[in-house]
Amino acid sequence: MPTPTPQIQETLSPPTETPPPTLTPQPTATPAPPRPVALFYSGAIDTLHPLYATSPGARDVLAALFVGCIGQDEQGAPVALGCERTPTAENGDATFIGDGLDRHLQVTFRIRPDWRWTDGTAVSAQDAVYAWELTMSPEAGLRDPLAQSVFSMTALDERTVIVRFMSAAQARAAAEGTLRGQVPFEYFSRLGDYAVYAERERPLAPANYWAVLRWLPSHLLRDVPPMEQRSSAFAARPVGDGAYEIADVGSDRILLRPSARPFPLGTPSIAGIEFIVGDSATPASDDAPVILFELPDSATEDDVTAIGYPAGLEQLVFNVERFPFDDLRVRQAVAHAIDRAALASNAQSAVPVESALAYDPARARALLAEAGWTCDVWPCRKAFSDANGAIVTRTLEFKLTTTEREPRNTTAQILQKQLAAAGFGVNVEIVYGLGRASKMFAPYEEGGILLTRNFDAALYETVAPTALGARFGCAGIPTRETHDFSKGNPGGFCDEAVDRLIAEAEDSESVISPRARAEAFARAEAAIQQAAPFIPLYAIHRQVWLRGVDGIRPSPYAPITWNAWTWRAR
Repeated sequence: MPTPTPQIQETLSPPTETPPPTLTPQPTATPAPPRPVALFYSGAIDTLHPLYATSPGARDVLAALFVGCIGQDEQGAPVALGCERTPTAENGDATFIGDGLDRHLQVTFRIRPDWRWTDGTAVSAQDAVYAWELTMSPEAGLRDPLAQSVFSMTALDERTVIVRFMSAAQARAAAEGTLRGQVPFEYFSRLGDYAVYAERERPLAPANYWAVLRWLPSHLLRDVPPMEQRSSAFAARPVGDGAYEIADVGSDRILLRPSARPFPLGTPSIAGIEFIVGDSATPASDDAPVILFELPDSATEDDVTAIGYPAGLEQLVFNVERFPFDDLRVRQAVAHAIDRAALASNAQSAVPVESALAYDPARARALLAEAGWTCDVWPCRKAFSDANGAIVTRTLEFKLTTTEREPRNTTAQILQKQLAAAGFGVNVEIVYGLGRASKMFAPYEEGGILLTRNFDAALYETVAPTALGARFGCAGIPTRETHDFSKGNPGGFCDEAVDRLIAEAEDSESVISPRARAEAFARAEAAIQQAAPFIPLYAIHRQVWLRGVDGIRPSPYAPITWNAWTWRAR
């Protein structure tokens, strides 16, 4: 039987499905990290040691690193920061103790229990005592009038500091060079710093007594000799008590980052602060956050937000020992002859200042008539007896010295016209150069016009007077023997009655009571306005420009970074 041929069965494979194309996932965009707020400075940063820094950039860096016990807000009022409260008579932390020449001011400062250095060490009362003793060390090379008014500073416990200011008896001993105590007072006696206290009747009670407490990290600095503090490693990269710490220091920039340890007053919400120095430093043209003190050509007001704040006072200062301003009525006549509103309208961001001697041309002419001036011709004329008894006629003319900074030239010209209408002849002298490069503000030894008092009337900008004694007190007059820049009374105004009112506001037991001090200050200020040693013209408003950051509260009393822990990214 034949073998059957096997049947071949065809196996059908299931239809092959074409897989869908594989999609390559698109990379997820990585958000750019937050950028620090940048500030720009043309001048170098000299040092970062809090006791020695003087440059604007250094002061701004340090204000972000070091917060301290009591600060000042944008109005200049004291505000408790690292301390629990501002000591006053009302809360019992500032009080006078004792009787007679031994009576003295005692102030208690209480450090917050959570206050720390950014390396984690607690801020202690001993840190405050250390800072005062360092300031008072001859080898440190420092002269701080507020620190020098203290007789003793002690740590009651870890968080409490007792500060005792000098009694009148101790101040007299310091003037004689016989005061001995916790620090070498005799060193400052030899320098003559206490000479003004030779006949002191009242205890030392400075109006800013609350600012005397400063602290430094003694655990880092106690082994650094005072004479080496300025050049120490700490001075290049300090550890502070604020919300920020140093992340990087370069030749032309300093970068701060938020501290790794919580800051008791709040956690910063910005990535950091970068301080950039050098003439070529300019802000980036993108949207990086910046704070600008000047608006560069590359930026427009559409890119940034401007904040204005009162930062200066344009004033006319009289040399009251020179003709014709040795006569009170002449000074008052000048005040009444000046239209401050017209001056302010010709100065950008200026606000006229109110004065008891308001614009009143008729009153100005009446005062000149009372003083014996005949003003039927210009300038006014008056007969005087010379040293030999002869009658001479003098004209009502003076030289107005000012600087080249705008809009001061325009202001001087407007003043010239306004005073001419009242009968004054005004010869304007322009002194060139800015700041201490100008002979107006140069040191005494270089013939500085203000310190040598070589002027009739001077037109320049200053801060609004908050320390009346330095500006209008007899002790503030610069002389050949004492002529440092703390002598802020170049006009030579000295009035015993006004001095007593100033002392009541700034150097008496009223200073520890905010209400009593404000009332005494108002009385002294009113007396000064009537005496007219100077004429306030208008308040000057400065501007800073911001991009990408909020919470800035600029102040003429503190660095721009004084509240940096409250800054917010936009």
